[in-house]
Amino acid sequence: MRQLGRAAILMTVLIAGMCFPGNGLAQDLKIATVDIEALTLTSDEGKAVNDKLKKKYDDIVAIMSKLQQGIEKKESDLKTQDRVMSATAKAALTREIESDKVTFDRKNQDYQKEMMDYQNELLDPVAGKAQAMLQAYIKEKTFSIVIDLSAEKGNVVWANPANDITEDVRKRLNDEYKKTGAAAPAPAQRPPTATPTATTPRTPATAPATAPKTP
Repeated sequence: MRQLGRAAILMTVLIAGMCFPGNGLAQDLKIATVDIEALTLTSDEGKAVNDKLKKKYDDIVAIMSKLQQGIEKKESDLKTQDRVMSATAKAALTREIESDKVTFDRKNQDYQKEMMDYQNELLDPVAGKAQAMLQAYIKEKTFSIVIDLSAEKGNVVWANPANDITEDVRKRLNDEYKKTGAAAPAPAQRPPTATPTATTPRTPATAPATAPKTP
Protein backbone atom coordinates (compact mmCIF):
# COMPACT_ATOMS: atom_id res chain seq x y z
CA MET A 1 0.00 0.00 0.00
CA ARG A 2 1.10 3.55 -0.56
CA GLN A 3 1.88 4.68 2.97
CA LEU A 4 1.63 1.16 4.36
CA GLY A 5 4.32 -0.31 2.16
CA ARG A 6 7.22 1.70 3.54
CA ALA A 7 9.42 -0.62 5.57
CA ALA A 8 12.15 0.46 7.93
CA ILE A 9 15.64 -0.47 6.74
CA LEU A 10 16.80 -1.64 10.16
CA MET A 11 14.49 -0.55 12.94
CA THR A 12 11.65 1.92 12.83
CA VAL A 13 12.21 4.48 15.55
CA LEU A 14 9.75 7.23 16.34
CA ILE A 15 11.48 10.04 18.15
CA ALA A 16 9.38 12.47 20.14
CA GLY A 17 11.42 15.64 20.26
CA MET A 18 14.67 13.73 20.91
CA CYS A 19 15.12 15.64 24.14
CA PHE A 20 18.19 13.86 25.43
CA PRO A 21 19.36 14.92 28.86
CA GLY A 22 22.46 17.00 29.07
CA ASN A 23 24.46 14.25 30.79
CA GLY A 24 23.41 11.70 28.12
CA LEU A 25 22.58 8.98 30.64
CA ALA A 26 20.55 6.15 29.09
CA GLN A 27 18.53 5.71 32.25
CA ASP A 28 17.04 9.17 31.73
CA LEU A 29 15.45 8.12 28.46
CA LYS A 30 11.85 6.93 28.27
CA ILE A 31 11.75 4.09 25.76
CA ALA A 32 8.67 2.18 24.62
CA THR A 33 7.71 -0.32 21.93
CA VAL A 34 4.64 -0.55 19.71
CA ASP A 35 3.32 -2.97 17.09
CA ILE A 36 1.90 -0.62 14.45
CA GLU A 37 0.67 -3.54 12.35
CA ALA A 38 -1.43 -4.93 15.20
CA LEU A 39 -2.47 -1.43 16.26
CA THR A 40 -4.01 -0.77 12.84
CA LEU A 41 -5.46 -4.16 11.88
CA THR A 42 -6.84 -5.16 15.28
CA SER A 43 -8.45 -1.85 16.17
CA ASP A 44 -12.23 -1.83 15.93
CA GLU A 45 -12.12 0.22 12.74
CA GLY A 46 -9.42 -2.04 11.33
CA LYS A 47 -11.62 -5.07 11.97
CA ALA A 48 -14.57 -3.37 10.26
CA VAL A 49 -12.37 -2.68 7.22
CA ASN A 50 -11.23 -6.29 7.22
CA ASP A 51 -14.86 -7.43 7.10
CA LYS A 52 -15.51 -5.26 4.04
CA LEU A 53 -12.39 -6.52 2.28
CA LYS A 54 -13.29 -10.12 3.08
CA LYS A 55 -16.76 -9.71 1.61
CA LYS A 56 -15.42 -8.18 -1.61
CA TYR A 57 -12.83 -10.91 -1.90
CA ASP A 58 -15.45 -13.62 -1.44
CA ASP A 59 -17.52 -12.08 -4.24
CA ILE A 60 -14.49 -12.13 -6.52
CA VAL A 61 -13.70 -15.73 -5.64
CA ALA A 62 -17.26 -16.74 -6.52
CA ILE A 63 -16.95 -15.12 -9.96
CA MET A 64 -13.53 -16.62 -10.65
CA SER A 65 -14.59 -20.05 -9.44
CA LYS A 66 -17.49 -20.05 -11.89
CA LEU A 67 -15.15 -19.15 -14.75
CA GLN A 68 -12.71 -21.84 -13.68
CA GLN A 69 -15.44 -24.47 -13.55
CA GLY A 70 -16.53 -23.51 -17.06
CA ILE A 71 -13.00 -24.00 -18.38
CA GLU A 72 -12.60 -27.32 -16.60
CA LYS A 73 -15.89 -28.59 -18.04
CA LYS A 74 -14.81 -27.74 -21.58
CA GLU A 75 -11.47 -29.44 -21.00
CA SER A 76 -13.31 -32.50 -19.73
CA ASP A 77 -15.62 -32.49 -22.78
CA LEU A 78 -12.63 -32.24 -25.07
CA LYS A 79 -11.05 -35.25 -23.40
CA THR A 80 -14.11 -37.50 -23.02
CA GLN A 81 -15.60 -36.74 -26.44
CA ASP A 82 -12.35 -36.93 -28.34
CA ARG A 83 -13.43 -39.96 -30.40
CA VAL A 84 -16.82 -38.60 -31.41
CA MET A 85 -15.83 -35.03 -32.19
CA SER A 86 -14.67 -33.98 -35.60
CA ALA A 87 -11.26 -32.44 -36.04
CA THR A 88 -12.90 -29.10 -36.77
CA ALA A 89 -15.00 -29.25 -33.59
CA LYS A 90 -12.00 -30.24 -31.48
CA ALA A 91 -9.92 -27.40 -32.89
CA ALA A 92 -12.73 -24.92 -32.24
CA LEU A 93 -13.20 -26.13 -28.67
CA THR A 94 -9.46 -26.02 -28.05
CA ARG A 95 -9.31 -22.41 -29.23
CA GLU A 96 -12.30 -21.57 -27.04
CA ILE A 97 -10.60 -23.08 -24.01
CA GLU A 98 -7.40 -21.14 -24.65
CA SER A 99 -9.39 -17.94 -25.10
CA ASP A 100 -11.24 -18.60 -21.83
CA LYS A 101 -7.94 -19.11 -20.03
CA VAL A 102 -6.61 -15.81 -21.31
CA THR A 103 -9.81 -14.10 -20.18
CA PHE A 104 -9.54 -15.79 -16.81
CA ASP A 105 -5.96 -14.61 -16.26
CA ARG A 106 -6.78 -11.07 -17.32
CA LYS A 107 -9.77 -10.90 -15.01
CA ASN A 108 -7.69 -12.35 -12.20
CA GLN A 109 -5.07 -9.64 -12.62
CA ASP A 110 -7.74 -6.95 -12.88
CA TYR A 111 -9.37 -8.17 -9.69
CA GLN A 112 -6.01 -8.24 -7.94
CA LYS A 113 -5.47 -4.56 -8.74
CA GLU A 114 -9.06 -3.78 -7.78
CA MET A 115 -8.58 -5.47 -4.42
CA MET A 116 -5.30 -3.67 -3.76
CA ASP A 117 -6.84 -0.30 -4.65
CA TYR A 118 -9.85 -1.03 -2.44
CA GLN A 119 -7.58 -2.10 0.40
CA ASN A 120 -5.59 1.11 0.08
CA GLU A 121 -8.77 3.17 0.01
CA LEU A 122 -10.09 1.60 3.21
CA LEU A 123 -6.93 0.95 5.20
CA ASP A 124 -4.97 4.13 4.52
CA PRO A 125 -7.33 6.32 6.60
CA VAL A 126 -7.22 3.77 9.45
CA ALA A 127 -3.44 3.75 9.33
CA GLY A 128 -3.40 7.54 9.39
CA LYS A 129 -5.62 7.64 12.47
CA ALA A 130 -3.44 5.05 14.20
CA GLN A 131 -0.32 7.09 13.48
CA ALA A 132 -1.94 10.30 14.70
CA MET A 133 -3.17 8.68 17.92
CA LEU A 134 0.25 7.13 18.49
CA GLN A 135 2.00 10.47 18.03
CA ALA A 136 -0.39 12.13 20.46
CA TYR A 137 0.20 9.38 23.01
CA ILE A 138 3.98 9.68 22.61
CA LYS A 139 3.82 13.42 23.14
CA GLU A 140 1.55 13.07 26.17
CA LYS A 141 3.76 10.46 27.82
CA THR A 142 6.96 12.25 26.77
CA PHE A 143 8.72 9.20 25.42
CA SER A 144 12.17 9.78 24.00
CA ILE A 145 12.18 6.76 21.70
CA VAL A 146 9.42 4.41 20.50
CA ILE A 147 10.39 1.33 18.51
CA ASP A 148 8.03 -0.29 16.01
CA LEU A 149 8.24 -4.06 16.57
CA SER A 150 6.38 -4.76 13.32
CA ALA A 151 8.94 -3.00 11.15
CA GLU A 152 10.38 -5.19 8.41
CA LYS A 153 14.02 -6.19 8.89
CA GLY A 154 13.89 -4.88 12.43
CA ASN A 155 16.82 -5.90 14.62
CA VAL A 156 15.03 -5.98 17.96
CA VAL A 157 16.09 -9.22 19.64
CA TRP A 158 13.94 -8.84 22.74
CA ALA A 159 11.69 -6.19 24.26
CA ASN A 160 10.13 -6.09 27.69
CA PRO A 161 6.33 -6.51 27.27
CA ALA A 162 5.90 -3.99 30.07
CA ASN A 163 7.18 -1.31 27.70
CA ASP A 164 4.66 -2.15 24.95
CA ILE A 165 2.16 0.68 24.48
CA THR A 166 0.17 -1.00 21.67
CA GLU A 167 -2.82 -1.90 23.81
CA ASP A 168 -3.03 1.51 25.46
CA VAL A 169 -3.07 3.30 22.12
CA ARG A 170 -5.53 0.79 20.67
CA LYS A 171 -7.97 1.43 23.50
CA ARG A 172 -7.88 5.14 22.71
CA LEU A 173 -8.40 4.41 19.01
CA ASN A 174 -11.41 2.23 19.80
CA ASP A 175 -12.90 4.83 22.12
CA GLU A 176 -12.55 7.45 19.41
CA TYR A 177 -14.09 5.11 16.83
CA LYS A 178 -17.08 4.37 19.04
CA LYS A 179 -17.78 8.09 19.37
CA THR A 180 -18.69 8.08 15.68
CA GLY A 181 -21.56 5.69 16.45
CA ALA A 182 -19.97 2.68 14.75
CA ALA A 183 -20.66 -0.66 16.36
CA ALA A 184 -17.69 -2.77 17.34
CA PRO A 185 -17.15 -5.47 14.68
CA ALA A 186 -16.48 -9.16 15.13
CA PRO A 187 -12.87 -10.38 15.41
CA ALA A 188 -11.04 -9.70 12.17
CA GLN A 189 -9.62 -12.10 9.65
CA ARG A 190 -6.81 -10.67 7.58
CA PRO A 191 -8.20 -9.62 4.23
CA PRO A 192 -6.99 -11.60 1.23
CA THR A 193 -6.10 -10.34 -2.19
CA ALA A 194 -6.44 -12.13 -5.48
CA THR A 195 -3.25 -13.25 -7.18
CA PRO A 196 -2.86 -13.92 -10.90
CA THR A 197 -2.35 -17.43 -12.20
CA ALA A 198 -0.17 -18.70 -15.00
CA THR A 199 -1.52 -21.02 -17.68
CA THR A 200 -3.85 -23.22 -15.64
CA PRO A 201 -6.66 -21.23 -13.99
CA ARG A 202 -7.03 -21.50 -10.27
CA THR A 203 -9.15 -19.70 -7.73
CA PRO A 204 -7.23 -16.63 -6.44
CA ALA A 205 -5.04 -17.39 -3.45
CA THR A 206 -5.29 -15.44 -0.24
CA ALA A 207 -2.76 -13.05 1.19
CA PRO A 208 -2.85 -11.09 4.45
CA ALA A 209 -3.26 -7.41 4.63
CA THR A 210 -0.14 -5.46 5.27
CA ALA A 211 0.25 -3.14 8.13
CA PRO A 212 1.34 0.48 8.24
CA LYS A 213 5.04 1.11 8.61
CA THR A 214 6.43 4.31 9.96
CA PRO A 215 8.03 6.34 7.15
